[in-house]
Parts: sequence; C-alpha cells; structure tokens
Amino acid sequence: MDRRNLQSFETVARLGSVSAAAAELRISQPAVSKQIQRLEKELGLRLFHRNPSGMTLTAAGETLLELGFDVLARFERAEGVMRSRFRGMPSFRVACPHATAEGVLTPFVAMTDVPIVDLHIIPADEIDAALDHNIDLAVSSLTPPEHRHRLPIAEVPVMVQGTSEAHDRFGVAQSGDLELLRQTWLIVPRTGVGTAVIAAAATLDPAPSIREVSAGSVAQSLAANGQGFALVTEAQRFGLGAVPGRVNGQPITITLYASWDVNHYAATDLLQVAKSLREWMSANPPWGPREAWDASSRN
Repeated sequence: MDRRNLQSFETVARLGSVSAAAAELRISQPAVSKQIQRLEKELGLRLFHRNPSGMTLTAAGETLLELGFDVLARFERAEGVMRSRFRGMPSFRVACPHATAEGVLTPFVAMTDVPIVDLHIIPADEIDAALDHNIDLAVSSLTPPEHRHRLPIAEVPVMVQGTSEAHDRFGVAQSGDLELLRQTWLIVPRTGVGTAVIAAAATLDPAPSIREVSAGSVAQSLAANGQGFALVTEAQRFGLGAVPGRVNGQPITITLYASWDVNHYAATDLLQVAKSLREWMSANPPWGPREAWDASSRN
C-alpha cells in the first residue's frame, strides 16, 4: 500500500472534498483523484460515494480510515526512528492547547535549538490521546495519567482578570481573593486552570459561582464584556487588569506538565526536551519575573 495514496485517502475522507485535500496536500486535484483510484484498484474496493455535495465514505472506506491512521502514524514513527538513531536528527511533534502554544512553546522553539518540527494545537482534554497516534510529546496543565512518563515543567500562577471597574472591589490589594468574588461569575477554561479554580472555590462557604468555557481567551473576552472575572494564565488583553488569584490566603497555581509514551523510541531525547523546556521557563516565565509573583503573593 503506497503511503502517498493512503495519505490522499485520509485527507479526502477528513475534508470531504478532493479540491480541499489537494489544497492541503499542495498537489493538483487530478493527482489526488488518481491516487484514490489507484488505492481502490489495489484493494478491489470502492472507498467513496461520489456525490454532488462531496465525497462520503463507504463501509470499506470507514474501515480503511480507522486502520489508516495507525498505518500513517507507524510510517512517521519509522522515519523518526531512522533519523534519530542513524542520522542523529531527532524531530518531534508536540501537542498542546492554544494558550500553551502561544505563550510558551512558540517562544521556546524560536529561542532554542530544540528538535521540535511542529505543534498540534488541540483542546486540552484531547491531548493525552494524541500520544497514541503521531504525537511525540504532550504539554498541558491537565495531570497526565499514571501510565505516561511525565515531568512537571512549571508552577504557573492563575490570574484574576477583569475590567477596571470590576477591579475596584479589590481596592489597593495586590491579589484577587476569591472570597471577594462571591457575588459575580468566575469564568474559567476547561483545562487544568478550571480544575484548580473549581477545587479552590470549593473550600469556601458559600462557594463562588463558576462558569466554564472552552478556552482562556474566551473567558477573557467575556470578562471584558462585563460578564464576570476571568481566571486564566494567559497574558492580559482587551484592556483587562490582572492580579494573582488567591483563596484562604494561598495563591492559586497550576502545574504545567510534559508527558510522553513510556515505549517511545526516543524516550531519552524527549526527557531532555522536557528538561530544556523546564529550564527555559524558569529563566523566561511568560507571566513575568518570578520574584514579582512571589512578592505580590505575600502582600
């Protein structure tokens, strides 16, 4: 089974269109169609229903799609093994949420000689599953399962962000105590940040009202619209003010983890990448100098 034919099949199946697949693969539409035809001829099976509205999978096509993901992942793993072992050229794909990509990993890649060749930006709750396919390293604030290798990368402060009018309730305080926010909504992303805030808020009686949204940037946009306070790790935007979040006098933080498969062919190299990321974040914390955070959390 030719890899190019299989890749074209997978792309058409995912996008539902030969033209869209050709654009993504950067080849001509006739080339994609020929590769699909070759694959169907080789298997002796019809893989697509060709409709005016697009391409839909037959039962045989659905089965091949399920198997094909594993085959393509094995191709990529084999290439990675050969580059790493015999050419000294490891290259890794990293999965992470959008905020982690923007605030942490893209600056890390830009400023260091790290063997990362691509970032796959996906929701936090899908990141661990990606390690079972074609992803080498995961970076997320969700705690990895026990069957993964993992390394804590950084303790990241959760910031309370709101409009200047909303922040008046803190007065001259240098931190955002959740005790003062019982009469408004706390807006949190469905990531490790949301998990940490929900756990912290549960220690209060009565607990503040919490609203979960898809991402930190969404929480920020709603806070800017006056719908409550965003509790996030993202840099300030939309003119929001920010102070470190606290509950019962303690700062609210999350742990950022790197994780990878225990049987990965380059587990030693991935550990080194994770350690390099930890050192880089210690020297370049995206939330500002660590001394400033420590000082404000004691006020």
